[in-house]
Amino acid sequence: MNSLRSQFVSTTRQLVRCTIPKRPTILAQTRTLRTNINTLYRIERKETGQYSSNPYTESMRHIKSQAKFVAKITGCTVVALAASAALVWQAYHLYIEWYLESTPTELGYQARNLLHGAYVREKVSPDYEVAAVYVREVLRLALEVEKLEETSPCVIALRLRLANDEAHAGNLLDAIAEYNRAWHLLLEQKKAEDGKVTEAREMLLAQTAKHMGDLYLRVADYAYAEEFLAWTLHVVGKTEKSQETKEIWDHLKVTTTCSLGSVYAVQGNFGLALPLFLQALKAIPESEKENTKWICLKAILQNQLAETMFGLGKLDDAMGWAQASFESCSTGYSFENPSENNEKDSKDCKECGAVVSNNLGSLLELKGQFDQAAIYYKQAMAYASALEDNEGYKQYSENELRVEKKESEAPVTTVKAVIEAKEPVTEPVQENKSSWSSWLKRK
Repeated sequence: MNSLRSQFVSTTRQLVRCTIPKRPTILAQTRTLRTNINTLYRIERKETGQYSSNPYTESMRHIKSQAKFVAKITGCTVVALAASAALVWQAYHLYIEWYLESTPTELGYQARNLLHGAYVREKVSPDYEVAAVYVREVLRLALEVEKLEETSPCVIALRLRLANDEAHAGNLLDAIAEYNRAWHLLLEQKKAEDGKVTEAREMLLAQTAKHMGDLYLRVADYAYAEEFLAWTLHVVGKTEKSQETKEIWDHLKVTTTCSLGSVYAVQGNFGLALPLFLQALKAIPESEKENTKWICLKAILQNQLAETMFGLGKLDDAMGWAQASFESCSTGYSFENPSENNEKDSKDCKECGAVVSNNLGSLLELKGQFDQAAIYYKQAMAYASALEDNEGYKQYSENELRVEKKESEAPVTTVKAVIEAKEPVTEPVQENKSSWSSWLKRK
Protein backbone atom coordinates (compact mmCIF):
# COMPACT_ATOMS: atom_id res chain seq x y z
CA MET A 1 0.00 0.00 0.00
CA ASN A 2 2.77 2.34 0.92
CA SER A 3 4.71 1.44 -2.21
CA LEU A 4 1.76 2.21 -4.40
CA ARG A 5 1.34 5.52 -2.66
CA SER A 6 4.93 6.53 -3.20
CA GLN A 7 4.76 5.63 -6.89
CA PHE A 8 1.69 7.82 -7.30
CA VAL A 9 3.38 10.80 -5.69
CA SER A 10 6.48 10.51 -7.82
CA THR A 11 4.44 10.17 -10.99
CA THR A 12 2.37 13.21 -10.08
CA ARG A 13 5.50 15.29 -9.49
CA GLN A 14 6.91 14.33 -12.88
CA LEU A 15 3.69 15.32 -14.57
CA VAL A 16 3.73 18.67 -12.82
CA ARG A 17 7.32 19.31 -13.89
CA CYS A 18 6.48 18.54 -17.51
CA THR A 19 3.35 20.65 -17.67
CA ILE A 20 4.63 23.64 -15.65
CA PRO A 21 8.33 24.18 -16.56
CA LYS A 22 10.52 26.41 -14.40
CA ARG A 23 10.91 29.93 -15.85
CA PRO A 24 14.60 30.65 -16.50
CA THR A 25 16.15 33.91 -15.40
CA ILE A 26 17.72 36.55 -17.74
CA LEU A 27 21.22 35.42 -16.81
CA ALA A 28 20.36 31.85 -17.71
CA GLN A 29 19.01 32.98 -21.09
CA THR A 30 22.21 34.96 -21.81
CA ARG A 31 24.38 31.98 -20.97
CA THR A 32 22.26 29.71 -23.14
CA LEU A 33 22.52 32.13 -26.08
CA ARG A 34 26.28 32.44 -25.69
CA THR A 35 26.62 28.66 -25.50
CA ASN A 36 24.63 28.23 -28.68
CA ILE A 37 26.68 30.87 -30.56
CA ASN A 38 29.95 29.33 -29.45
CA THR A 39 28.70 25.93 -30.46
CA LEU A 40 27.78 27.12 -33.92
CA TYR A 41 31.13 29.02 -34.27
CA ARG A 42 33.04 25.84 -33.25
CA ILE A 43 31.09 23.79 -35.75
CA GLU A 44 31.95 26.33 -38.52
CA ARG A 45 35.63 26.38 -37.59
CA LYS A 46 35.73 22.60 -37.47
CA GLU A 47 34.33 22.43 -40.98
CA THR A 48 36.92 24.95 -42.32
CA GLY A 49 39.80 23.51 -40.29
CA GLN A 50 40.50 26.82 -38.41
CA TYR A 51 39.07 26.07 -35.03
CA SER A 52 40.55 27.51 -31.85
CA SER A 53 39.05 27.95 -28.41
CA ASN A 54 41.46 30.84 -27.55
CA PRO A 55 39.71 34.25 -27.95
CA TYR A 56 43.04 36.12 -28.53
CA THR A 57 43.96 33.78 -31.37
CA GLU A 58 40.54 34.14 -32.92
CA SER A 59 40.68 37.97 -32.73
CA MET A 60 44.15 38.09 -34.32
CA ARG A 61 42.96 35.75 -37.06
CA HIS A 62 40.05 38.09 -37.71
CA ILE A 63 42.33 41.17 -37.79
CA LYS A 64 44.66 39.45 -40.28
CA SER A 65 41.80 38.60 -42.58
CA GLN A 66 40.62 42.23 -42.51
CA ALA A 67 44.18 43.46 -43.15
CA LYS A 68 44.48 41.17 -46.17
CA PHE A 69 41.25 42.56 -47.52
CA VAL A 70 42.47 46.15 -47.07
CA ALA A 71 45.79 45.26 -48.72
CA LYS A 72 43.99 43.78 -51.70
CA ILE A 73 41.86 46.90 -52.12
CA THR A 74 44.90 49.17 -51.77
CA GLY A 75 46.93 47.15 -54.25
CA CYS A 76 44.16 47.17 -56.81
CA THR A 77 43.78 50.95 -56.37
CA VAL A 78 47.52 51.56 -56.82
CA VAL A 79 47.65 49.38 -59.91
CA ALA A 80 44.61 51.14 -61.37
CA LEU A 81 46.09 54.59 -60.71
CA ALA A 82 49.46 53.58 -62.15
CA ALA A 83 47.81 52.16 -65.24
CA SER A 84 45.74 55.34 -65.63
CA ALA A 85 48.83 57.54 -65.25
CA ALA A 86 50.76 55.46 -67.78
CA LEU A 87 47.85 55.64 -70.20
CA VAL A 88 47.54 59.42 -69.82
CA TRP A 89 51.32 59.91 -70.18
CA GLN A 90 51.44 57.75 -73.30
CA ALA A 91 48.44 59.61 -74.72
CA TYR A 92 50.22 62.91 -74.06
CA HIS A 93 53.30 61.59 -75.87
CA LEU A 94 51.11 60.76 -78.85
CA TYR A 95 49.46 64.19 -78.69
CA ILE A 96 52.84 65.94 -78.73
CA GLU A 97 54.06 63.73 -81.55
CA TRP A 98 51.07 64.13 -83.82
CA TYR A 99 49.82 67.64 -83.07
CA LEU A 100 52.56 69.75 -81.47
CA GLU A 101 56.02 68.63 -82.51
CA SER A 102 56.88 65.62 -84.62
CA THR A 103 60.16 63.79 -84.12
CA PRO A 104 62.58 63.50 -87.08
CA THR A 105 62.35 60.09 -88.72
CA GLU A 106 66.11 59.54 -88.25
CA LEU A 107 65.72 59.31 -84.46
CA GLY A 108 64.50 56.36 -82.42
CA TYR A 109 62.00 55.78 -79.63
CA GLN A 110 64.28 56.88 -76.79
CA ALA A 111 65.20 60.09 -78.58
CA ARG A 112 61.53 60.73 -79.24
CA ASN A 113 60.66 60.51 -75.55
CA LEU A 114 63.58 62.78 -74.64
CA LEU A 115 62.48 65.38 -77.17
CA HIS A 116 58.96 65.26 -75.78
CA GLY A 117 60.38 65.83 -72.30
CA ALA A 118 62.36 68.79 -73.65
CA TYR A 119 59.18 70.19 -75.20
CA VAL A 120 57.40 70.01 -71.84
CA ARG A 121 60.32 71.81 -70.16
CA GLU A 122 60.38 74.47 -72.87
CA LYS A 123 56.68 75.18 -73.37
CA VAL A 124 54.52 73.66 -70.63
CA SER A 125 56.63 73.91 -67.47
CA PRO A 126 59.70 75.99 -68.43
CA ASP A 127 63.01 74.77 -67.03
CA TYR A 128 65.61 75.33 -69.71
CA GLU A 129 68.42 73.73 -67.71
CA VAL A 130 66.57 70.40 -67.79
CA ALA A 131 65.52 70.94 -71.42
CA ALA A 132 69.17 71.46 -72.38
CA VAL A 133 70.10 68.16 -70.68
CA TYR A 134 67.40 66.34 -72.69
CA VAL A 135 68.42 67.87 -76.01
CA ARG A 136 72.12 67.24 -75.39
CA GLU A 137 71.37 63.56 -74.77
CA VAL A 138 69.33 63.40 -77.98
CA LEU A 139 72.27 64.95 -79.85
CA ARG A 140 74.57 62.27 -78.42
CA LEU A 141 72.17 59.51 -79.49
CA ALA A 142 71.94 60.98 -82.99
CA LEU A 143 75.72 61.02 -83.42
CA GLU A 144 76.73 57.84 -81.58
CA VAL A 145 73.73 55.51 -81.90
CA GLU A 146 72.05 56.63 -85.11
CA LYS A 147 75.44 57.48 -86.73
CA LEU A 148 74.17 60.68 -88.35
CA GLU A 149 76.54 63.09 -90.07
CA GLU A 150 77.41 66.40 -88.43
CA THR A 151 76.14 68.29 -91.47
CA SER A 152 72.77 66.52 -91.55
CA PRO A 153 69.78 68.85 -91.09
CA CYS A 154 68.63 66.86 -88.05
CA VAL A 155 71.92 67.35 -86.17
CA ILE A 156 72.10 71.05 -87.08
CA ALA A 157 68.51 71.56 -85.87
CA LEU A 158 69.35 69.81 -82.59
CA ARG A 159 72.41 72.04 -82.09
CA LEU A 160 70.36 75.17 -82.70
CA ARG A 161 67.71 73.99 -80.25
CA LEU A 162 70.37 73.19 -77.66
CA ALA A 163 71.91 76.64 -78.13
CA ASN A 164 68.52 78.28 -77.64
CA ASP A 165 67.93 76.35 -74.41
CA GLU A 166 71.40 77.19 -73.10
CA ALA A 167 70.83 80.88 -73.85
CA HIS A 168 67.50 80.89 -71.98
CA ALA A 169 69.13 79.05 -69.08
CA GLY A 170 71.80 81.77 -68.83
CA ASN A 171 74.70 79.64 -70.06
CA LEU A 172 75.79 82.23 -72.62
CA LEU A 173 79.22 80.80 -73.46
CA ASP A 174 77.79 77.32 -74.05
CA ALA A 175 75.07 78.86 -76.22
CA ILE A 176 77.67 80.77 -78.27
CA ALA A 177 79.67 77.57 -78.77
CA GLU A 178 76.64 75.65 -80.06
CA TYR A 179 75.48 78.50 -82.31
CA ASN A 180 79.00 78.88 -83.68
CA ARG A 181 79.24 75.14 -84.42
CA ALA A 182 75.84 75.10 -86.15
CA TRP A 183 76.72 78.22 -88.17
CA HIS A 184 79.95 76.68 -89.48
CA LEU A 185 78.14 73.41 -90.27
CA LEU A 186 75.62 75.36 -92.35
CA LEU A 187 78.46 77.01 -94.24
CA GLU A 188 80.06 73.60 -94.84
CA GLN A 189 76.72 72.28 -96.05
CA LYS A 190 76.45 75.19 -98.47
CA LYS A 191 80.02 74.63 -99.67
CA ALA A 192 79.35 70.92 -100.22
CA GLU A 193 76.49 71.88 -102.55
CA ASP A 194 78.82 74.08 -104.66
CA GLY A 195 77.59 77.29 -103.07
CA LYS A 196 73.97 76.71 -103.95
CA VAL A 197 71.84 79.49 -102.46
CA THR A 198 68.48 78.60 -100.96
CA GLU A 199 66.29 81.08 -99.13
CA ALA A 200 65.62 78.73 -96.21
CA ARG A 201 69.32 78.11 -95.56
CA GLU A 202 70.24 81.79 -95.99
CA MET A 203 67.56 82.72 -93.49
CA LEU A 204 68.84 80.11 -91.04
CA LEU A 205 72.40 81.38 -91.47
CA ALA A 206 71.30 84.96 -90.90
CA GLN A 207 69.22 84.12 -87.84
CA THR A 208 72.07 82.09 -86.33
CA ALA A 209 74.53 84.93 -86.87
CA LYS A 210 72.03 87.36 -85.33
CA HIS A 211 71.75 85.18 -82.22
CA MET A 212 75.53 85.04 -81.93
CA GLY A 213 75.78 88.82 -82.27
CA ASP A 214 73.24 89.33 -79.49
CA LEU A 215 75.04 86.87 -77.21
CA TYR A 216 78.44 88.46 -77.86
CA LEU A 217 76.84 91.79 -76.96
CA ARG A 218 75.60 90.33 -73.66
CA VAL A 219 79.08 89.04 -72.78
CA ALA A 220 80.61 92.44 -73.75
CA ASP A 221 82.62 91.09 -76.71
CA TYR A 222 81.74 94.03 -78.94
CA ALA A 223 84.12 93.25 -81.80
CA TYR A 224 82.58 89.84 -82.52
CA ALA A 225 79.09 91.24 -81.92
CA GLU A 226 79.66 93.94 -84.55
CA GLU A 227 81.13 91.41 -86.99
CA PHE A 228 78.24 88.94 -86.85
CA LEU A 229 75.52 91.59 -86.85
CA ALA A 230 77.07 93.35 -89.85
CA TRP A 231 77.32 89.98 -91.65
CA THR A 232 73.63 89.37 -90.92
CA LEU A 233 72.65 92.72 -92.46
CA HIS A 234 74.75 91.86 -95.51
CA VAL A 235 72.92 88.53 -95.99
CA VAL A 236 69.52 90.16 -95.43
CA GLY A 237 70.29 92.78 -98.07
CA LYS A 238 71.51 90.44 -100.81
CA THR A 239 69.04 87.53 -100.43
CA GLU A 240 66.03 87.37 -102.74
CA LYS A 241 62.89 87.18 -100.65
CA SER A 242 59.58 85.52 -101.39
CA GLN A 243 56.27 87.11 -100.54
CA GLU A 244 55.55 84.44 -97.89
CA THR A 245 58.74 85.17 -95.93
CA LYS A 246 58.89 88.94 -96.42
CA GLU A 247 57.62 89.73 -92.91
CA ILE A 248 60.25 87.43 -91.34
CA TRP A 249 63.03 89.11 -93.31
CA ASP A 250 61.73 92.58 -92.40
CA HIS A 251 61.62 91.72 -88.72
CA LEU A 252 65.13 90.27 -88.89
CA LYS A 253 66.43 93.42 -90.58
CA VAL A 254 64.88 95.78 -88.03
CA THR A 255 66.02 93.78 -84.97
CA THR A 256 69.53 93.31 -86.35
CA THR A 257 69.89 97.03 -87.06
CA CYS A 258 68.67 97.77 -83.54
CA SER A 259 71.19 95.32 -82.06
CA LEU A 260 74.04 96.85 -84.07
CA GLY A 261 73.04 100.30 -82.82
CA SER A 262 73.08 98.94 -79.26
CA VAL A 263 76.65 97.72 -79.78
CA TYR A 264 77.76 101.29 -80.50
CA ALA A 265 75.54 102.87 -77.83
CA VAL A 266 76.91 100.62 -75.08
CA GLN A 267 80.43 101.71 -76.01
CA GLY A 268 79.42 105.39 -75.92
CA ASN A 269 79.52 105.89 -79.71
CA PHE A 270 76.14 107.64 -79.79
CA GLY A 271 76.94 109.35 -83.07
CA LEU A 272 77.13 105.94 -84.78
CA ALA A 273 74.16 104.49 -82.89
CA LEU A 274 71.73 107.32 -83.68
CA PRO A 275 71.45 106.80 -87.49
CA LEU A 276 71.09 103.05 -87.02
CA PHE A 277 68.17 103.44 -84.61
CA LEU A 278 66.50 105.93 -86.96
CA GLN A 279 67.03 103.58 -89.91
CA ALA A 280 65.50 100.69 -87.98
CA LEU A 281 62.51 102.82 -87.02
CA LYS A 282 61.92 103.81 -90.64
CA ALA A 283 62.21 100.18 -91.76
CA ILE A 284 59.06 99.14 -89.87
CA PRO A 285 56.47 98.26 -92.55
CA GLU A 286 53.53 100.63 -92.80
CA SER A 287 51.14 97.71 -93.19
CA GLU A 288 52.24 96.19 -89.87
CA LYS A 289 52.02 99.27 -87.66
CA GLU A 290 48.78 98.02 -86.08
CA ASN A 291 50.35 94.66 -85.23
CA THR A 292 51.18 94.31 -81.53
CA LYS A 293 54.55 92.73 -82.27
CA TRP A 294 55.62 95.68 -84.42
CA ILE A 295 54.14 98.23 -82.00
CA CYS A 296 56.29 96.83 -79.19
CA LEU A 297 59.35 96.82 -81.44
CA LYS A 298 58.64 100.44 -82.32
CA ALA A 299 58.45 101.28 -78.60
CA ILE A 300 61.83 99.61 -78.01
CA LEU A 301 63.44 101.64 -80.81
CA GLN A 302 61.94 104.88 -79.50
CA ASN A 303 63.31 104.14 -76.04
CA GLN A 304 66.73 103.41 -77.56
CA LEU A 305 66.58 106.78 -79.29
CA ALA A 306 65.65 108.45 -75.99
CA GLU A 307 68.67 106.91 -74.27
CA THR A 308 70.91 107.89 -77.20
CA MET A 309 69.71 111.48 -77.04
CA PHE A 310 70.37 111.50 -73.32
CA GLY A 311 73.88 110.25 -73.99
CA LEU A 312 74.36 113.11 -76.47
CA GLY A 313 73.21 115.58 -73.80
CA LYS A 314 69.93 116.49 -75.56
CA LEU A 315 67.53 116.18 -72.63
CA ASP A 316 64.51 117.70 -74.38
CA ASP A 317 64.84 115.33 -77.34
CA ALA A 318 65.33 112.44 -74.93
CA MET A 319 62.11 113.40 -73.13
CA GLY A 320 60.20 113.54 -76.44
CA TRP A 321 61.36 110.11 -77.59
CA ALA A 322 60.68 108.63 -74.16
CA GLN A 323 57.12 110.02 -74.21
CA ALA A 324 56.59 108.50 -77.67
CA SER A 325 57.89 105.14 -76.46
CA PHE A 326 55.59 105.28 -73.44
CA GLU A 327 52.57 105.91 -75.68
CA SER A 328 53.53 102.99 -77.94
CA CYS A 329 53.80 100.69 -74.91
CA SER A 330 50.38 101.84 -73.73
CA THR A 331 48.99 100.98 -77.17
CA GLY A 332 50.59 97.54 -77.22
CA TYR A 333 49.55 96.64 -73.66
CA SER A 334 46.39 97.88 -71.97
CA PHE A 335 45.96 97.85 -68.20
CA GLU A 336 42.27 98.71 -68.55
CA ASN A 337 41.39 95.71 -70.75
CA PRO A 338 43.82 92.90 -69.92
CA SER A 339 41.71 90.34 -71.78
CA GLU A 340 42.41 92.11 -75.08
CA ASN A 341 46.19 91.77 -74.71
CA ASN A 342 48.13 89.17 -76.62
CA GLU A 343 50.45 87.87 -73.89
CA LYS A 344 53.00 86.49 -76.35
CA ASP A 345 53.38 89.71 -78.35
CA SER A 346 52.74 92.23 -75.56
CA LYS A 347 55.50 90.91 -73.29
CA ASP A 348 58.00 93.18 -75.07
CA CYS A 349 55.67 96.12 -74.47
CA LYS A 350 55.52 95.36 -70.75
CA GLU A 351 59.30 95.08 -70.48
CA CYS A 352 59.85 98.26 -72.51
CA GLY A 353 57.10 100.06 -70.58
CA ALA A 354 58.84 99.37 -67.27
CA VAL A 355 62.18 100.66 -68.59
CA VAL A 356 60.85 103.77 -70.33
CA SER A 357 58.65 104.70 -67.34
CA ASN A 358 61.70 104.51 -65.12
CA ASN A 359 63.66 106.61 -67.65
CA LEU A 360 60.93 109.26 -67.70
CA GLY A 361 60.94 109.34 -63.93
CA SER A 362 64.72 109.83 -63.94
CA LEU A 363 64.51 112.67 -66.49
CA LEU A 364 61.79 114.44 -64.53
CA GLU A 365 63.74 113.94 -61.31
CA LEU A 366 66.75 115.64 -62.91
CA LYS A 367 64.50 118.59 -63.78
CA GLY A 368 63.25 118.79 -60.20
CA GLN A 369 59.68 117.74 -61.05
CA PHE A 370 59.44 115.23 -58.24
CA ASP A 371 55.65 114.87 -58.27
CA GLN A 372 55.62 113.90 -61.97
CA ALA A 373 58.65 111.62 -61.49
CA ALA A 374 56.81 109.74 -58.73
CA ILE A 375 53.89 109.11 -61.10
CA TYR A 376 56.13 107.50 -63.72
CA TYR A 377 57.98 105.45 -61.11
CA LYS A 378 54.61 104.10 -59.97
CA GLN A 379 53.80 103.27 -63.60
CA ALA A 380 57.09 101.37 -63.84
CA MET A 381 56.06 99.44 -60.72
CA ALA A 382 52.76 98.53 -62.40
CA TYR A 383 54.59 97.16 -65.46
CA ALA A 384 56.99 95.23 -63.22
CA SER A 385 54.05 93.75 -61.34
CA ALA A 386 52.46 92.65 -64.63
CA LEU A 387 55.77 90.99 -65.54
CA GLU A 388 56.11 89.45 -62.05
CA ASP A 389 59.55 91.06 -61.90
CA ASN A 390 60.23 91.30 -58.16
CA GLU A 391 63.69 92.82 -58.49
CA GLY A 392 62.52 95.51 -60.89
CA TYR A 393 59.51 96.27 -58.69
CA LYS A 394 61.81 96.74 -55.70
CA GLN A 395 64.11 99.08 -57.64
CA TYR A 396 61.25 101.23 -58.96
CA SER A 397 59.68 101.32 -55.50
CA GLU A 398 62.92 102.65 -54.03
CA ASN A 399 63.04 105.33 -56.74
CA GLU A 400 59.46 106.34 -55.99
CA LEU A 401 60.15 106.62 -52.25
CA ARG A 402 63.27 108.66 -52.93
CA VAL A 403 61.51 111.30 -55.03
CA GLU A 404 58.62 111.51 -52.58
CA LYS A 405 61.13 112.20 -49.83
CA LYS A 406 62.81 114.85 -51.98
CA GLU A 407 59.45 116.43 -52.72
CA SER A 408 58.57 116.65 -49.03
CA GLU A 409 61.97 118.11 -48.14
CA ALA A 410 62.32 120.53 -51.08
CA PRO A 411 61.44 124.19 -50.29
CA VAL A 412 58.86 125.97 -52.43
CA THR A 413 60.84 128.14 -54.83
CA THR A 414 60.97 129.20 -58.45
CA VAL A 415 62.96 127.70 -61.28
CA LYS A 416 65.09 130.86 -61.44
CA ALA A 417 66.05 130.48 -57.81
CA VAL A 418 67.01 126.85 -58.38
CA ILE A 419 69.24 127.81 -61.31
CA GLU A 420 70.85 130.63 -59.35
CA ALA A 421 71.45 128.30 -56.42
CA LYS A 422 73.28 125.86 -58.68
CA GLU A 423 75.56 128.54 -60.20
CA PRO A 424 78.95 128.75 -58.51
CA VAL A 425 79.62 131.92 -56.53
CA THR A 426 82.81 133.65 -57.69
CA GLU A 427 84.77 135.44 -55.00
CA PRO A 428 86.90 138.51 -55.82
CA VAL A 429 90.53 137.67 -56.38
CA GLN A 430 92.74 139.28 -53.77
CA GLU A 431 95.82 140.97 -55.02
CA ASN A 432 98.92 138.97 -54.48
CA LYS A 433 101.52 141.06 -52.78
CA SER A 434 104.29 139.23 -54.54
CA SER A 435 102.89 139.86 -58.02
CA TRP A 436 104.66 141.97 -60.64
CA SER A 437 102.10 144.83 -60.30
CA SER A 438 102.60 145.19 -56.56
CA TRP A 439 106.36 145.05 -57.02
CA LEU A 440 106.20 147.86 -59.60
CA LYS A 441 104.03 149.97 -57.24
CA ARG A 442 106.60 149.61 -54.56
CA LYS A 443 109.22 150.90 -57.00
